[in-house]
Amino acid sequence: MIAHRTISGNRRYPLSLSRLLILRLLIPFNPRNLALRIRARSGIVGRKDYLLEAKRLILGMVMLLVLSPGLSEAKVQGGIVLMFDDGYAGWVTTIAPELDRVGGVATAYVTLNSIRAEKLTFEDLRTLQNRYGWEIGTHTNHHFNPREFVKRKGLAAWTSQELDLAVRDLRRQGLEVRNLSFPFDATSPEIQATVARRLESFRRPAPLALGSGLREDLSIPGTEISLANYVPMELIKKWIDLAHNQDSLLFLYGHQVLPDAEFVTGTVETAKLHTLTATAAIKPIAEADLYLVPDTTRRFLGVPMRVVSIEGKQVQLGRGDLSRLTKPGATFMIGPGYGMSLSDFREMIAYAAKRLKFFTVHQVVDGKWRKN
Repeated sequence: MIAHRTISGNRRYPLSLSRLLILRLLIPFNPRNLALRIRARSGIVGRKDYLLEAKRLILGMVMLLVLSPGLSEAKVQGGIVLMFDDGYAGWVTTIAPELDRVGGVATAYVTLNSIRAEKLTFEDLRTLQNRYGWEIGTHTNHHFNPREFVKRKGLAAWTSQELDLAVRDLRRQGLEVRNLSFPFDATSPEIQATVARRLESFRRPAPLALGSGLREDLSIPGTEISLANYVPMELIKKWIDLAHNQDSLLFLYGHQVLPDAEFVTGTVETAKLHTLTATAAIKPIAEADLYLVPDTTRRFLGVPMRVVSIEGKQVQLGRGDLSRLTKPGATFMIGPGYGMSLSDFREMIAYAAKRLKFFTVHQVVDGKWRKN
């Protein structure tokens, strides 16, 4: 038995009932619904809305694992939206050129703190926008936790000092800022409503960020793929296939793409509460802020596992029960928590380029991905 859904105009695509159910679980309602938009801009969308969406996402993830759809057809359809937070010179020197080779673009959410710290410059951002076709968004002024800032100083202070000031300074530099991502993904309905009155959209994370565009609260979804929130490449490829088969969008975000030498892998010999013992001495890594992936075949959704020390064959953590997260013979990885290895990034974008089109957040909000 076959069901159908209408995409635009009279275009119709056949879907099995199981795939249709995934669509209903994962893809948000029509963002043009005026009543919902009014609620979102008023800050009324609250806990009930989020719980319902979380329920759809969790059920959809379970069905994804059961159905594991493969590539349905050879043509490129659907899209991938890549986003990067904070601000690093590697956006210009590494990520943009790599994406350019496969015809890709991305959205860079920059905090002004990164510019003050000379991690990158306004000229770098103009290069991303004007040469590589990236979108520049704001990640606020100082990268403070928005929810905690509002609790201490109030919404008006956060709006003027962290949001409006950042947008103003970026726009004065010739950057077309329309969208925002919250530092630490920390927000609240009242903060979101304020942002929605000033910008096109904001990002709100989801366990599996598949969708058709703007959500009811005027947000776009995002799933993190940095090492501290590790996702195996094979699972990312399944998500890409799913977006292709559904002709929908996959939203992924990270921070940096780093040389493979900044990551180390090994084999687990034993794993106890806070201690992992490898089968061989672990190669030293210069990076100070290191995190552990206890098993590279499994997605990690818990609290990121920060490395306290590495001595010989032993990795010591400050928290987490490793005995439940890995086993002898498994492959582990250690590296910068906000990084993704260059080889993994290349593999991901090469795989995506054969199946999906690349879009910026603004192109999605503007509906451009449906016009192509």
